[in-house]
Amino acid sequence: MRILCLHGRGSNNDIFKMQTAGIRSLLDDYEFDFVQGQMPHVEGNWSLHTTDFAKSKLWGYFNLLDLQDVEDVERQLLQLAIEDGPYDGILGYSQGATLAAQTIIRHNLEHPEAPIQDMPFRFAIFFNGATPSKVFEMSETPIPVSVESVANEPEAIHFLSQMKANPLLHTTKLFPAKLPNGRPILTDSKQGMLKCNAALDGTLIKIPTLHVRCPGDREEYGHELYKLCEPQLAQQYFHDHEHDFPRGYDEMRNIARLIRSTAELSI
Repeated sequence: MRILCLHGRGSNNDIFKMQTAGIRSLLDDYEFDFVQGQMPHVEGNWSLHTTDFAKSKLWGYFNLLDLQDVEDVERQLLQLAIEDGPYDGILGYSQGATLAAQTIIRHNLEHPEAPIQDMPFRFAIFFNGATPSKVFEMSETPIPVSVESVANEPEAIHFLSQMKANPLLHTTKLFPAKLPNGRPILTDSKQGMLKCNAALDGTLIKIPTLHVRCPGDREEYGHELYKLCEPQLAQQYFHDHEHDFPRGYDEMRNIARLIRSTAELSI
């Protein structure tokens, strides 16, 4: 089994190899390839593991408030899967899990009839995966949302507040808005980005998945992603480390066992 691995935002391949070492040692018949982000992370260390690597350069995969950059990175990952593959599965943590999910969703939406052998990945492992977003070309006129015009913060403004601009870039052309059907988006009037929602979008990921997450973490860090996946093919494992990567021999053994069972569902 070949698995493509994507680290979290504000991390790097060395950190992620350390975080996953226990799992990989129990899956020594698997091959793991690591792809490092190219977007500099300058907001400091935030987790137990990144603090241990304080002098390392830290990276993310895309600028969250540059919609073309988000789409480009998704397409680059699909191209990498073609050129360096085939891969059996993909494994991501935090932003890496989000990118993995968004890439799978993009492929599924653009190739809805693709047979399993033409899919970039046949299974996915998500660690604390934030709810994926979908970038699209605007075909309708967006309705801007004004902060001053409402008593309570609307969903679209909350969506903007969740997205963190790269401090090196400082600016964004995006503004919070809603579609004519009322769905909140971020847009620059040419492209839009919406947060995937199982109640509105249905099942977007139809391959076997494993969701490793902390029930005490925010719902948008795992639970919402789980609901977007085919329920008959989705497994969950709960840990107690909030948004940090799980650790400890027993947890590594349990997660490795579930990765094997998820992979077997794809055969």
